[in-house]
Amino acid sequence: MDSGTIVYSNLEELSKSNYELSDGETNIQGWPVRNEAGDSVGKVRDLLFDPEQNAIRYIIVELANMGEDLEEKAILIPIGLANLGEDKKEVVLPDIHYDQFRAMPRYIIGEVTPQMENQIRNVIGSPAALRMEDEIVEIDRANFYRHHHFDRNSFPDQNPRNQDADPLI
Repeated sequence: MDSGTIVYSNLEELSKSNYELSDGETNIQGWPVRNEAGDSVGKVRDLLFDPEQNAIRYIIVELANMGEDLEEKAILIPIGLANLGEDKKEVVLPDIHYDQFRAMPRYIIGEVTPQMENQIRNVIGSPAALRMEDEIVEIDRANFYRHHHFDRNSFPDQNPRNQDADPLI
């Protein structure tokens, strides 16, 4: 039975945490965000950090200038879905459709719940997604961050001397 109590995820905005970037980790705050076609999506406002696991979980993206039918709002993109631009300082979000941006829940500081994280995962893995490799099943919270959406290794390090490191950002 639901007691009506809201449970929040233990995530902090990186800019408000004590975490400091180490050599080789790229600070992407303020970088423009584009889709695969090169269209502007918005910019990186901050990153959501999991202090218990010492890991970045989400990029906070401020959606902007995406047309009249898509409201400007902050959304969370799992870190493993983003790529760094090859030639310039930008974040590229492949395989995310405008309908998915529209369906993403609005991010409000300090109000990330497991239900919101499940909704984000469902939107990213919805039939509108271009990549349908996962079957949508009941989500196991104990293994939630083991999903490929949160694979830090897919987000490349920009410092060539640290290619073997496990970069957070």
